[in-house]
Amino acid sequence: MADLRVKEYSGPENFLDELLPQLEEHELENGAVISKSKLWHQNKVERGYYVAVLDKDNILTYAAVWAPGNYVWLSWSPPDGCEEAQEKLAKHAATQSLSWTGIVGCEPGAMTFVKAYTAALEKSYVVHRSMTTYRLTNVNIPDQARDMMSRGVLRMATVDDDMQMLANWYTGFNEQCLMPIPSEEEAIKEITSRIGLLYLWILDEKPVSMVCKVRPLKYGCAVAGVYTPKEWRGQGYATAMMAAFSEHLRKDYDFVSLHADNNNPTSNHIYQRVGYEKYCITNDYLIV
Repeated sequence: MADLRVKEYSGPENFLDELLPQLEEHELENGAVISKSKLWHQNKVERGYYVAVLDKDNILTYAAVWAPGNYVWLSWSPPDGCEEAQEKLAKHAATQSLSWTGIVGCEPGAMTFVKAYTAALEKSYVVHRSMTTYRLTNVNIPDQARDMMSRGVLRMATVDDDMQMLANWYTGFNEQCLMPIPSEEEAIKEITSRIGLLYLWILDEKPVSMVCKVRPLKYGCAVAGVYTPKEWRGQGYATAMMAAFSEHLRKDYDFVSLHADNNNPTSNHIYQRVGYEKYCITNDYLIV
């Protein structure tokens, strides 16, 4: 692949102004790159790293975005033939003084990038989390979920809900997913910020499970933060909630997506039961 060049952008606004239409051609895989860039622009985040590899016709081949205190997110690339672009971007990134929390991207491109990046820095890497990215276009409602859906109800969380309880759930979700554990104050702040996007499964007027809508974009949106406390697991609450929530989201979007940790077979089974289909592997790397 000849005539490739690396272009660095001054910030997320310039990055999106030039590349958003091309990123949207593979919106599902590029959902985090798009949504993170929009968020960092909205929040006026200073500094960061917004870079793309373009061919001679200014066609996007590979890209990465990062803001301080965050993971770097890698864009989609075809399964074959983009190694030169991934390696070129990795070598450019290695010349920068960047404190990345980790690197996330869909495979096989992410691994090519990480190998080239760590080789340039003479460091090593580990796969922190291996995840399957799922895509849903048609909701399936298992018989067990139909029964539960007749007894429970999905509703949006409000500030009148028990924020301390939901913050504890958020912390439990992070522990389960091997993500950084927030302080009590951070957990409450995060769960409060999700009001308007956070939904609860209510049974007998009591919240028993939660789920969050994230990355609402042009064609699709994503689901995250699916969590049921240990004492209420195995009752079918999450399956009913996911079926109801997915139906709700599909009214407004062409597809719904989510990332599921491959080390959690229970959650992967639930998602597949309600119609989520395996789409690609997305890995989370740490540089060591």
